[in-house]
Amino acid sequence: MKENVAATKFLIFMILIALQALLLLGTFFAHDKQIIPPSQLVTSQSFSDGSGTIEITHQEYDVKNKIMKIDLQATEDISMNQLTPKLFVKNGNGSMQYIPTVDNKAEIFIKNISSKFEALSLSFQNTDLSNQSVDTTIFDNSQEAQAANSAQTNSSDKQQPDLIYFFISSNSHYLKQSKTPIKIESQAAYAVGAIETEIDFQNSQMKKMDTAIDDLKKNQSTTTQKIAELQLKNQYLTGNNLSNNQSKISSLQADIAGYAQQIQEAQQNKKSITQAITKMKKQISDIQLGKFKFTDDVKSKKME
Repeated sequence: MKENVAATKFLIFMILIALQALLLLGTFFAHDKQIIPPSQLVTSQSFSDGSGTIEITHQEYDVKNKIMKIDLQATEDISMNQLTPKLFVKNGNGSMQYIPTVDNKAEIFIKNISSKFEALSLSFQNTDLSNQSVDTTIFDNSQEAQAANSAQTNSSDKQQPDLIYFFISSNSHYLKQSKTPIKIESQAAYAVGAIETEIDFQNSQMKKMDTAIDDLKKNQSTTTQKIAELQLKNQYLTGNNLSNNQSKISSLQADIAGYAQQIQEAQQNKKSITQAITKMKKQISDIQLGKFKFTDDVKSKKME
């Protein structure tokens, strides 16, 4: 009897140990285990020197081909060619292909990134000298200058003003699984393709403006005819009827002025589109002639 009780207690003890082990293993292998704090998974970062903002607009991972694709969009005051990117990987390695394209946009392809990676970090340093402040301060004495320089050094140690970091974890809800294979092209070929796609879009915008101008001119003509008809009626109206008719004429005249302003805006848009297309065609020419220099692939460093 005592042996049965002891055996039962031992069995219960082993079951409890097994359950604890399963819970620990489940926690360790859980897909939603917090690798990077959510506060660090933000997709928009601004340089503390005020030189601009970079946003990750899309990120996807092709598990089979071990490729990650990241789309970047920067504010107008940032030149994508003046950014120096670096890659850090936790539990794995890889190499990064950085491709500036059009209108402050760039694509990043991270190759040979293992499906077992836990997290990665991207850093960008803005090397554009035009965005770096120039110190013209003078001091009354050397002690005052030394104190100011010391304070500036301590501030720089905390945060480098021309450097920002992004973090991506393997289980981040921002990171999407690619539905189609991600293909790697040469930087030049990919950039030219992206620019040509943008030129096609701008040409469609040009057609949209042409159609809008034609429609607005038709509206002007129709409205002018309505005004003429109402003005003819004025000869036969008196009192409130005349006042109401005149109000209609004034309203239609305001519409014509509005159409004229819209036509002017559309024509200005056409000029902007033409300038953008000309700039992009020159960029394609520079790429094809080898004048446009791309950065070499960046090898990853270990992320602590």
